[in-house]
Parts: sequence; C-alpha cells; structure tokens
Amino acid sequence: MLTQDIQHLTHHALGDAEVKAGFNIILHATNHTLDKGLKGVENCLSFWKTYHPDTTVLGINETEEDYENIYVYEKEGFKIAFLNYTYGTNGIPIPDSKPYIVNMLDKDKITADVTKAKQLADMVIVLPHWGTEYVYTPDSNQNYWTQLFLSLGVDVVIGTHPHVLEPVEVVSDTKGHEMLVYYSLGNFVSNQDQKPRMIGGMAKMTLVKDETGCYVKNYNLTPVITQKLFGQKAITTYKLSDYTESLASGNAIRNDSGCSDFSLSYCQTLVKQILGDDYDESTSELNVSLHPDGLVKDTSATESSSSAK
Repeated sequence: MLTQDIQHLTHHALGDAEVKAGFNIILHATNHTLDKGLKGVENCLSFWKTYHPDTTVLGINETEEDYENIYVYEKEGFKIAFLNYTYGTNGIPIPDSKPYIVNMLDKDKITADVTKAKQLADMVIVLPHWGTEYVYTPDSNQNYWTQLFLSLGVDVVIGTHPHVLEPVEVVSDTKGHEMLVYYSLGNFVSNQDQKPRMIGGMAKMTLVKDETGCYVKNYNLTPVITQKLFGQKAITTYKLSDYTESLASGNAIRNDSGCSDFSLSYCQTLVKQILGDDYDESTSELNVSLHPDGLVKDTSATESSSSAK
C-alpha cells in the first residue's frame, strides 16, 4: 500500500521566472518527482527542452544515455561536474518502462558517476535531496552519504529537502582531502506554515584551480527570509541583512497558530543557533576563508565563483 502524501504540480510560469531570475541549472531529483507519474516527468522535460533549451536540467532523464551522462560546466579551462540525486519518491515506484527516469541516491550509481566525473572535471559538486524535514541537524542517512561522497573525492555537497537550514561544515579524510558540505539550504521562498520554514539560505563559494590543484578558497551562506503575503505577486524573499522588524510584523506567518511572535530577532537567533560561531550577526552572513592565500603562496590562479539558491 502506498502512503498518501502531498502532491505538487507547478505552473510553467515558475520555470520561466527561474530562468529570468538567473538560474541556469535546475534540479529535479526530489521526493515529488513522480507525483504526476511518468507523464508528469516527460511533460517537465518537454517544457525545458522547448522553452529554455539552454538551461541545464539535472536529476531526471529522457533517455538511458542521459542517465549515464555527466554534466560538466566549463569556464576558462576550469571544469566542474554537477550531480543530482534524491533519497526517494514518496513511495511511488519508478516506472519499469523507464528505470532511468530519476536519479536515486544509490551507492553503485553514485560511485560510478563520481568516478567518471573526476575523469572529466577538475572538481565535483553533488546536489542531494536528502535529510529529515524540519530538523536542524543532519540525520544518519545524510551522515552516511556524506562519508561516501568524501571517500569518493567529492569537493562540495549542497543539500536540499528539510525545508529548514542545517549546518555548513568542511570535512576531511585521512589523506587531507577537504569537502565542503551545506547540509540543507532550507526554503528560498515558501508558502509553508511554521516560523522556521520562512528561513533559507543562498550558498556561495570561490573555487580555485592552480598549479597545486583545485580547492575551495572560501565559502559563504547568506540567510534569506520569505515574506509570506497573500495576493498576486505579493510573496517575496529578502536577505536577512535587509529584513526589518517592520517587515516581520507584516509577515502573514504571524497569523498561523503559534507564530504570532515571528520577528527579526527570532530569525537572527535561529540562524545563529544553526550555523554556529562562524555566523556573524552584525552582517547577517556566514563567511569562512579556507585558503585565502592559496594552497601555496604566490601562485597564479584561475578563480570561478559558484552559487546555489
């Protein structure tokens, strides 16, 4: 028996808006991928192919060849591979006719993909849909996959799904390889209920390629707040650094049960609780320099900035 879950259907206008806002990589491997069955995924792929052919879509696949393909972004000779997977599809079985339709968190699949990606690219970023909803810390499954990614040599992990922020950290193996992990970016914009789900984050990092290798030079997380309002084009998102007590007092989340005390100070306190000592309340930013002078000083380097929203 399948467990009844919330199903989602998104209007094409949202896809148009994402492209207009500057998103050039779209992640579709989520627990809701199969909510509308195989036809829904095929319609989704058709939309992107027809209306936004220059936008890269990851996580769902039209063909088995697409399933095996590794997307590599290249700029000035610096190559970065991106991989997207989901933990599940809310109990909806993957169609037997197209077992490759969505990328699942599967050890053999991930091992093969990362191995191939490391041959094709200088750095590898994995974008997993994982974790436990509404929990501020990584669960045992996230910890398992994190260790697998680290063992395979992944460089950056940017997670989604819990609908709330989770910590950011750098983990390393016994050989000294470092991997930056954003466990959950929370909601960028949301019409959910409950105060914590109004808070999300934008990730930014500087990736460097020089004669010593490739590495994360520094990383950042900018918290954002959903301004939940009702009416056409009313709901929006603010950086926490631009948010005010006046805006908070007008946020419709305050009308929800138990949320009347939603405020700027509430947001700051929760973000600090989750992100820890590296979070600077005076700037409303998390900024960490890992290798500000490079792995070896006085080296010429090619730099590329990568953002996730």
